[in-house]
Amino acid sequence: MAQATISITVNGEAKEVEATTTGVELFAEDKNIIAVKINGDTVDPIALDSEDGLAIMRHSATHVMAQAVQEVYPNAKLGVGPVIKDGFYYDFQVDQPFTPNDLKDIEKRMQRIIKSSQSFRRRSVTEEEALKEEADQP
Repeated sequence: MAQATISITVNGEAKEVEATTTGVELFAEDKNIIAVKINGDTVDPIALDSEDGLAIMRHSATHVMAQAVQEVYPNAKLGVGPVIKDGFYYDFQVDQPFTPNDLKDIEKRMQRIIKSSQSFRRRSVTEEEALKEEADQP
C-alpha cells in the first residue's frame, strides 16, 4: 500500500511529500535549521542564526541542563529556567550550592546528553496536566 501524500509549501515552493515526513527530513541537508513552523500547509524553516532559532536553542539548553543536574543530583528541585537576552539561566534547589567542579561535571553530562541526539518536541498541556507532571517540584 502506498503512503499517503500531502501538499505543502516550503520556502515558497509547492511540494508533495509523504504525510509522515518530518521537519528534520525536509531540511536534512541544512544543518542551520533548528525547527520548523507550520501554518496550515506552509512549512517555514527556523534557522539557528535567527532570533527565533537562537531562543529555541537556548530554551532546549535549559532542558538539557535540568536533565543533567537531575542525573548528577537526583534530589535537585527545578526552579525557573528562562531564556534571557544573552543566554539563559536556571534556578535549582539543592542541599549545597554548586562548586566549580560540580559545574564541570554538569557540563560534561550536558555534552553527553547532546551527543545522544535526543529529540525535542514542543507539546501543549493543560495547567492541570502540567501540575500533575511536576507535582514533586516547587
